[in-house]
Amino acid sequence: MNRFLDSYLAAQTPDAESSGHLPTLQDLISEYIQAILTLTHHNISQSARILNISRTTLYSQIRRRSP
Repeated sequence: MNRFLDSYLAAQTPDAESSGHLPTLQDLISEYIQAILTLTHHNISQSARILNISRTTLYSQIRRRSP
């Protein structure tokens, strides 16, 4: 998970970390789920297996991220 956080912070503006703005846990969860969905070409079953959660939980997490 540290690799994910490091890459997340590296993708942010250079002064984001120094300004004290760190991502929330929900931000990290959303970004991680999106990365897994992209990796699996939005295959929900495969993504859920990788994340070790049920498809229902994954659908709930996706709905939370949607506006």
